[in-house]
Amino acid sequence: MRFAVDTGGTFTDLVIEEGPRLHVFKSPTTPSNPVDGVLDVLEVAARDMGRSRQNLLEQGEIFVHGTTTATNAIITGNTARTAFLTTRGHPDILVLREGGRIGLPLFDHGIAYPEPFVPRALTFEVPERVDANGRIAQALDEPGLEAVFDRLEEANVEAVAVCLLWSIVNSAHELRLEALLRERFPDLFISLSHRVNPSLREYRRASATAIDAALKPIMSAYLGELEQRLREAGYGARLLVVTSQGMMKDAGNLGSSPIHVVKSGPAMAPVAAK
Repeated sequence: MRFAVDTGGTFTDLVIEEGPRLHVFKSPTTPSNPVDGVLDVLEVAARDMGRSRQNLLEQGEIFVHGTTTATNAIITGNTARTAFLTTRGHPDILVLREGGRIGLPLFDHGIAYPEPFVPRALTFEVPERVDANGRIAQALDEPGLEAVFDRLEEANVEAVAVCLLWSIVNSAHELRLEALLRERFPDLFISLSHRVNPSLREYRRASATAIDAALKPIMSAYLGELEQRLREAGYGARLLVVTSQGMMKDAGNLGSSPIHVVKSGPAMAPVAAK
């Protein structure tokens, strides 16, 4: 028996595959805690199929979940308070973007820019520099970071996105910065650009890292609670979450890389249509 649950803005939908048969169920989504809606629709299914919810879940071989939790958090601005750390001299990556390449036609400057994902006031410059060949042109100034860390503490941020120039060639400074941040702020959520999106385009790498960091507190808590409560309810098999690419990853892995679930909810529509 296999389960697939999609949490939408209004309804939470469940499809159960039992041999050659498909069973479809629907229950209202619970915006205050979408995990409640997932368990509610499983309860609806169990009653309709004449068994307990625990008995139903115990027969499960795989559970696939699609969610718009990350999408809604970005659209409504209900993400974590996030700071952006980048190489000294390049604090405007998220502001400049890619020089006007938005809208159709390209370079249409009549289209107003949206605000940068992380406000300029929460962008901090790191004293370091790696060149395009991966050589360290300026060593990471660790004593000089104390002033940056003090400002992070004053800003009361929950997450930090780190995007240093050419970290995709040499990630040593990003990794060291992560270690220093964890020493000072053990509960801080941190995303490094060379892990999140190791691409050549600075804005794409920086924006992906900022979004990833901002979603980490929300999605790690949500997916962690979903898995815990499903286990407590009787489900013992694999829990997968739909990614933005229309693929699936284990829920435990996506809590630490939530950039991959930004379009989790809609991603299966083209797959299903195909």
